[in-house]
Amino acid sequence: MFRQLLIILDRYRIFASWSFGVNIIIAVMNPSIFHALATKLFLAFLLWYLVSDTPVKKSVLNKDNSVISNGKLFSMLFLIDSFVTVPFIVLIKGFL
Repeated sequence: MFRQLLIILDRYRIFASWSFGVNIIIAVMNPSIFHALATKLFLAFLLWYLVSDTPVKKSVLNKDNSVISNGKLFSMLFLIDSFVTVPFIVLIKGFL
């Protein structure tokens, strides 16, 4: 269980900068929690589809990731990202 968590957090570290960029774009356009989470869910699904259906899988997921299914990995990435996105959007809405 702990090894799976470390692998998930390691993969989140890769996507964190992209996620932060999407957070900034969402905050500029329409800082709504619902729209932010819907956009993040769509992007997570799109990334899952890209990784599970194309040769990109080999470059994104390593052999050590065989203990975690793609569905579990991306659902946990979405949950972690949600816990980062919601406070960010709330803070942005507080300043507007």
